[in-house]
Amino acid sequence: MTTSTTKINKIAIVILWIVLWQLAAMAIDEEMLFASPLSVAITFSKLCVTLDFWKTILFSVLRVIGGFVIGFVLTTTLAVLSKRFSFLRAFLSPAITVIKATPVASFIILALFFIGKDLVPLFIGTLMVAPIVWNNVLGGLDAVDVKLLEMATVYDMPFAKKVRHIYLPSIRPYLMSAVGSGLGLCWKAGIAAEVICRATPSIGNYIWETKYYFETAEMFAWTATVIVLSVIFDKLLLKLFKGGAKK
Repeated sequence: MTTSTTKINKIAIVILWIVLWQLAAMAIDEEMLFASPLSVAITFSKLCVTLDFWKTILFSVLRVIGGFVIGFVLTTTLAVLSKRFSFLRAFLSPAITVIKATPVASFIILALFFIGKDLVPLFIGTLMVAPIVWNNVLGGLDAVDVKLLEMATVYDMPFAKKVRHIYLPSIRPYLMSAVGSGLGLCWKAGIAAEVICRATPSIGNYIWETKYYFETAEMFAWTATVIVLSVIFDKLLLKLFKGGAKK
């Protein structure tokens, strides 16, 4: 299947979902409860020409992507050290399990007692990405071919070359998987934290405010914005990893 055919198929699928969305809106026939694609598009066009819209997006992106980057770097470092020191792995594993099993809302409410509401989404993003990165990095390190490492030792290969030619090729697919899963979770958890904390300015705060005025179209528009941002940053980061793989 050619690239152009694939793109056409994807566009056709998107159009099909929009048609289904329109049919659902027509069936419900109540704009206050379920906004139609046209009303959402009109609302979005009104939002995106305002400076406040882009300012809000900037702050939400900084919180979500900042949380993801901090969580990714910190957890990757801890996972690498845990591979080297078995005690650290045993010590941190229960904490990772607790983070994975605890509801996001519990962490959000608890964090509100200790840090400012505007920093909670950043903290939550850092926390939520940890289990995904931890499992993927350790999985990649555990999958490194032992025979290759033995051969590298026999030929006295420098550590830097071991990392570049043995460890990175093995761990890169796991890192890409962590990016794909972790970033999406960061967006959901980060925006949820903004909604609960009413961080300002933030997308989550605007979503929270729409319920008071029954601005369903605006809520849909902000939600669509989050989805688009998530897809864009997901593709950018995956391209970054693929670009690094070619070097």
